[in-house]
Amino acid sequence: MGIYGRPDAAARRDLLKEVSLDKQYYKEHIQNILYDNYVKLALVNIDTGEYVSVISVDKNADNYKSTSDVSSYFKDNKGLDCCHPDEVREFAYMCDMKHVKALIEAGARSIVRNFRFRLRLGEDYEWVSMDIEAEKEPREDGQWVVFGMRAVSLDTLVLEDSLRTLTRVYRRIFRIDVTHNICETLRGGYIRSRDEVKHDCLGDYIKDMTMGGEIFPDDVDRVRKCLSPEFLIKYFANGHDRFTIRYKRKMDMVYRWVMTEVIPTADYRDDNKVFYLYTRDIHEEYSESIEKQELLEFYSYKDALTRLGNRNAFNILCDAYADRKDKRSVGFVFNDVNKLKYVNDHYGHKEGDLYLQRVSQMLAQHFGENACYRISGDEFVVIIMDIAEQSFNSMIARYKEVIDEQEEAPVAFGAVWKAEADSIDKIMNEAERLMYEDKKRFYSKHPEVKRRESVENEANIAVGTTEDGVPHYRNLGKTDRIFDALAATTLRNYIFMNDLDTNVTKWSASAVDYFGLPGQYIYDTQKVWEKLIHPDDRAIFEQDITEVFAGRKKFHDVEYRMRNKKGEYVVCTCRGFITKKENGDPEFFVGTVINHGVIDGVDPVTNLHNQQEYTKYISIHLRNKQTMSILAIGISMFNSINMMYGYAYGNSVLKDFATKLKNVVGGKGLVFRLDGAKFAICSNMYTKQELKEVYRHVQNLALDNVGLNGTAIPLKLYGGGLIYDHVGADEDVIKSSVEYALERSKEDHHGELVFFNEEIKDNDRMRLQLYSTIHKCVANNMEGFFMCYQPIANSETGHIVGMEALLRWKHKEFGVVPPGIFIPWLEMEPCFFELGNWIIEQALTDGMEVRKIRPDFVVNVNISATQLENHGFRQAVVDILKKTKFPPEYLCIELTERCKNMDIAFLKNELEYFRKLGIKIAIDDFGTGNATLNLLTELPIDELKVDMSFVRGIQESKPNQVLVQAVVSCAHQLGYKSCIEGVEDKALFDYLHRYGSTYYQGYHFSRPVCLEDFKKLL
Repeated sequence: MGIYGRPDAAARRDLLKEVSLDKQYYKEHIQNILYDNYVKLALVNIDTGEYVSVISVDKNADNYKSTSDVSSYFKDNKGLDCCHPDEVREFAYMCDMKHVKALIEAGARSIVRNFRFRLRLGEDYEWVSMDIEAEKEPREDGQWVVFGMRAVSLDTLVLEDSLRTLTRVYRRIFRIDVTHNICETLRGGYIRSRDEVKHDCLGDYIKDMTMGGEIFPDDVDRVRKCLSPEFLIKYFANGHDRFTIRYKRKMDMVYRWVMTEVIPTADYRDDNKVFYLYTRDIHEEYSESIEKQELLEFYSYKDALTRLGNRNAFNILCDAYADRKDKRSVGFVFNDVNKLKYVNDHYGHKEGDLYLQRVSQMLAQHFGENACYRISGDEFVVIIMDIAEQSFNSMIARYKEVIDEQEEAPVAFGAVWKAEADSIDKIMNEAERLMYEDKKRFYSKHPEVKRRESVENEANIAVGTTEDGVPHYRNLGKTDRIFDALAATTLRNYIFMNDLDTNVTKWSASAVDYFGLPGQYIYDTQKVWEKLIHPDDRAIFEQDITEVFAGRKKFHDVEYRMRNKKGEYVVCTCRGFITKKENGDPEFFVGTVINHGVIDGVDPVTNLHNQQEYTKYISIHLRNKQTMSILAIGISMFNSINMMYGYAYGNSVLKDFATKLKNVVGGKGLVFRLDGAKFAICSNMYTKQELKEVYRHVQNLALDNVGLNGTAIPLKLYGGGLIYDHVGADEDVIKSSVEYALERSKEDHHGELVFFNEEIKDNDRMRLQLYSTIHKCVANNMEGFFMCYQPIANSETGHIVGMEALLRWKHKEFGVVPPGIFIPWLEMEPCFFELGNWIIEQALTDGMEVRKIRPDFVVNVNISATQLENHGFRQAVVDILKKTKFPPEYLCIELTERCKNMDIAFLKNELEYFRKLGIKIAIDDFGTGNATLNLLTELPIDELKVDMSFVRGIQESKPNQVLVQAVVSCAHQLGYKSCIEGVEDKALFDYLHRYGSTYYQGYHFSRPVCLEDFKKLL
């Protein structure tokens, strides 16, 4: 109440409790003390209804003997006219005795604190503040509460305006009264709810907050300690005027950085320990600060290019060894990179950096990243402490084998082992001497390298780089510039120029990118080029090129297949000829390679921009941080048109449809043709509503005589949209998100337009950032992904006979993310193929651990359509089985939902291949989605898994009972095994025995757990 904080407050409260209720006594002993500040003060017994007025300076009589509701005092006096109309309703709520009594029974004492309203005093309204305070303990005649109304000064109103301004910046503001053990939220006037009563003191509030998962687990102990009353009292007792703590707190489902400031009041003292606690969101600014600090610390001791330890880290290690009293054994390897200058001069410093990175990766893989250091440009050292001589020698022998396997050794090295040494420097000097001996042997073994370097130095090749970093090999002047200009005019024609004096070839940058060449300048390019030509075509190439250089043919003109950097073969035509010097000697071999697998940005059927241009459009907008709207449209069942009318007619339909799309969009955006019968409209002008209108318009056009040559074929469409507004993502995430929305429109919404933002039913900004992070984690060696396993049990005995592998993902910013949020989206991503292979390998590796306990143990792994569609999936599975040594007959692959949409003939062919290896096949979630009966007649199946949705409530659901019985009986009569999912407890386990399923799976046996916990279940 307002009376707290005044002199002798405790004495007055005791006086109110002990004195009789004589009205005259109150006026004599209390009125003089409170009259200056309070315009009204009254006591009310909420049990008996007795009302005692202590102060009343308005003109209304105050002589009521009792009232059941203080607000009736105002009702009887001008019908609440004394309260301003804007605050009447809230005021009546504040004074509701039933509500007041309920709060007191819940343990509250301060019922209303500092409630502001305007009260009529005379002819005018004036601002007053009302407090309602309950006595600590009820008396014999009932529970008494004090109602007080005091005038509010202009300064106070200004202060409250400031407080309201603060609430816009700070997520939470608390007033902490440690003296009276009160913790209250400051929002101007308020009435406490039952929930707020639970946090009457700071300790209870911090306890509930830290135990409820609201604080990031790593920060819980620190927050609990630093925001405890004991810590804060001690902190401010040392003369500090502010305490600040930063930690992560859950906001909108994710943990974000916040800062809490604690500031004592101006009159803070031993008998009045009051301070304010402010909490605000600092996630963006602090995350950036932490990232910069971490990078600074990282690069202080790490080499930025190779991520190995740098010279600083090496020096620290040397000093630490020198300070050790017990000098233990040390293994030291000094490495000097061969040919680095040659690579820099011929292929540019960018390629030189890649060369260094490959060397560093070789060292890290063999010796371990923490043992390797880059101490200068081309020098690496390896230091291994406390290693036995025999172990070190074995390690060096294997390292030498790795180097000798390569055509030209990437490094020269010297290795030394010492039982103990005075310093690292002495060991390094000896290892460096051995390294130089090894380098001499290298040049002795490869004299052509030394000879090649000498010839190039004499010819003045590799004179440096241009200002923009492009390496120069000969000062060709205008000729060089013309080459670059011509090469930039086309994406499908690759120009090359081979200097026959030096055997160095310059290639178009587009050729380097498309075929994954080692650089724009290549020495002895024929060796590199031949490796990319299809084995069946190499003889044709070699024969033709030999004829040209022998002078028997004037022009080189041959067609062959080339492998690009994706591993795909494309048909190319190479045309070239030899130019000669003035004396008639050959000077250059120049020509063009035409890539017939690339069209320069235009789809030949529809004349629209193609898929590569679509990707480029997205990349440019992301790079420039521009808003964009994407509407993807697919034509349903287009294969039927091709089958019925022929592909030529199908192409004419696509071309006509593309023309209509361009007419609809006009100058507001661009239209692209994606794969198959899919198109995309991209614009930075359309709003979400406008995209919906465009889609409806296109739907109507598709239904209105789209066909040509007098044949009308209405087309059924499906559509997916995305509105991008500067959310952190890359082009792969954007394209996958659009594809995800398009797929949902086709599968779940009967062709209605689905926006990615709506489909996910969540914060789309945060979800896009989540997907972008997941995409990067997949690329970064599956960072944050881990496997959990759920038991599969024998239905008769309940013994665990197998496990299903389930993917999980955890990230420091998002925590553990449920698979249902990211798996459906991730299956649209090309990178899911690599992730899927990782899942299989991890599951089988862990399965081998379980098989040590149970040799007949079966591992089930889910397989997606993305994996089956990849031409390399078969070989990937075979390689994983060989690598893990897992017996294929104990592997069961489960077909997920999208697999059931695949072409039956293709799917059957793939599954038969895996069946021949001995792998079992199961249909997951049978009876739901697209799991139709024709799958049973067409596909080679071993097991049906009954979806848990049929088991939920089966004891009371006759349809579920019939369906489960039908699926299990069908499986058994066809010779398949069956597994019922969703067996959650023993009662359900016992009930399901009547159906005779082979296996059970569900929480009754265990939730999905990590491998170590799973082994404990066996």
